[in-house]
Amino acid sequence: MSSTNQGPEYFAAEKKYLYSQNVEEKVFWLEEMIRSFKKHKGSEKMLAELKTRLNKLREKIEKGKKVGKGRKGIRKEGYQVCLVGKTNSGKSSLLSRITNASPKISGNKFTTAQAELGTMDYEGVRAQIVDLPPLKSKELDYSLVNTADCLLLVVEKLNELDEINNYIIKALGKKIVVVNKVDKLNEKEKRKLEESCRSERLNYVLISCVSREGINELKKKIFKEMDVIRVYTKEPGKEKSEKPIILPSGSNVRDVAESIYKGFSKQINETRLTGPSGKFSNQKVGLKHRLKDKDVVEFHGK
Repeated sequence: MSSTNQGPEYFAAEKKYLYSQNVEEKVFWLEEMIRSFKKHKGSEKMLAELKTRLNKLREKIEKGKKVGKGRKGIRKEGYQVCLVGKTNSGKSSLLSRITNASPKISGNKFTTAQAELGTMDYEGVRAQIVDLPPLKSKELDYSLVNTADCLLLVVEKLNELDEINNYIIKALGKKIVVVNKVDKLNEKEKRKLEESCRSERLNYVLISCVSREGINELKKKIFKEMDVIRVYTKEPGKEKSEKPIILPSGSNVRDVAESIYKGFSKQINETRLTGPSGKFSNQKVGLKHRLKDKDVVEFHGK
């Protein structure tokens, strides 16, 4: 397949292609070979052969999708966030940084063959994080991409977004661009990257899974996109509850009471509130009082 008239990029990709361990990896490197292919007199036949080989491999992947055995889908639990990106973008490393999961991490292409699950805990709020197989993988579940509450678009360079966007046209969730591996950049390059993100009006975070830069900021941004509030309950004369009640933004005191158990709001005689939505500590409020994040409510029964 080699041609002495090709450049070093072509031969590097060809070597990777020859040592590829699965069809998806072969497709990836064959595309790189075609991309770096130098056209010249007498090379048309060789290029046509490469394209024919690529089409056959793609057909093999599509055939595998149709005849492959179905597997049990991932059950959505609470707020679901899916990691989407090209192979070797660092999605698995990111999953290990923001959740309790310990996925297989490798420098090889297409390491994530199945969706990996983890749980992110941010100050008492939990979210289900799903690391999806990379783009172009036959195992990529588009139903998860399309129905997730939020997508983390994991990239190393911003120009990767053009390709990713082709795969998420039907996605309904919010999107956060996660620019990974910024530990490889100097301060000037980081500033230039941030300027580009702002000029394109991206909802973004710059991170490094190696140095952990931006990881807490990413967690905070995911929490913000969830659009929920944490409300703590308190019994008279005791400390507030350790775990908050999670409710949609805009919820009121009645919503808190009903979340404890249905009909409880009718048994309340008085509610005292301390927190961001109050004017002062231990303020008396009604059931229609709208709450804010980290409010503490104390119920008094009839």
